[in-house]
Amino acid sequence: MEDKSRGKKRPALAFILSAIFPGLGQIYNNQIPKGIALIVLNVAINLLLVKPIEKLTALRGSIPDNSTLFILIAYTIAGLVLWIYAMIDAKRTAQKINESEVT
Repeated sequence: MEDKSRGKKRPALAFILSAIFPGLGQIYNNQIPKGIALIVLNVAINLLLVKPIEKLTALRGSIPDNSTLFILIAYTIAGLVLWIYAMIDAKRTAQKINESEVT
């Protein structure tokens, strides 16, 4: 009898889930450890952004120092890279799961 535990996956749904929150698409694709790792990384990056954002908003019109801006930009880019990676990976993995079901 065929193992239906993995089943067909919907690449668009995997993509959307990871767009909502990085790691959810991987969990949908039954990649639990990878999904949890992406969720933890995303939360860590977001927590690391809190202090620079607080500093930036506390200035109220003053010019922020370069280190605050650098940290803000670096963590924002890291978060965007993680987000894009999670979406693309979830979609491709769902497609590969579907292809392996056919063969």
